[in-house]
Amino acid sequence: MDEFTKRKISVYGINGCLDALKSDLVEINQIYLEKGSPASKNKEIESLYSNLPIDKVLFLDEDSFSKKVDTNRAQGILIKAQVSIAQVLPMPKHDNECYVILDRVQDPHNLGQILRICAGGKIDGVIITDKSSVSMTSAVAQVSQGGFAKIPIYEINNISQTILHFKEHDYWITSFENNINAQNWYSIDLKGRTVLIFGGEGSGISKKVLENSDFTATIPMSNEMNSLNVSSAVSAIVFERLRQISI
Repeated sequence: MDEFTKRKISVYGINGCLDALKSDLVEINQIYLEKGSPASKNKEIESLYSNLPIDKVLFLDEDSFSKKVDTNRAQGILIKAQVSIAQVLPMPKHDNECYVILDRVQDPHNLGQILRICAGGKIDGVIITDKSSVSMTSAVAQVSQGGFAKIPIYEINNISQTILHFKEHDYWITSFENNINAQNWYSIDLKGRTVLIFGGEGSGISKKVLENSDFTATIPMSNEMNSLNVSSAVSAIVFERLRQISI
């Protein structure tokens, strides 16, 4: 198995493009800059693309640039790139490592938000499945607001085997699912080597994954609401973990 596969994306806007230009996870194929735009005058962008082959940077007039990107939020820059998706599971590097596994998350906006949350919450990587799941797309990259360039993404074909890999390296596995046997989320010790598993929209976490987890936890709801959107649930748990490892 190859160690990495590549996903082609387009990303626009100064902040997201800066993150792409700085990232070891992103390979730049082409940069389009609108003449006279904020991006074309940005010194940090200029210093970063100056290291690339000259044919990878094209300056376009306003009409030509507008044909490349259909938005008024591009700020004069569009990057065509490839994002590296790891195919080999990681080995432990430190005592407080944490990975988030997504079980069949299909909405690109949810994946984008989750990448942004995990990049900001000191998560070491996000793991997705190669079937019945969204992978890296331009929409995911744009929603992540640079998160796609800051956190490793792993793609696997079997969550149960992935759980075994982590258990062999002394990780605790916690799945977040509403059921009668679940503990309250704030009672789980999230310090140390941990894996956090979240289910996709509608389908939740598969029964076998729940059975292979060390803990099942839930975020109790009020007013007859029974669950959070998956990206909201990830946010609550990731930042609770960050609180725990910071005290």
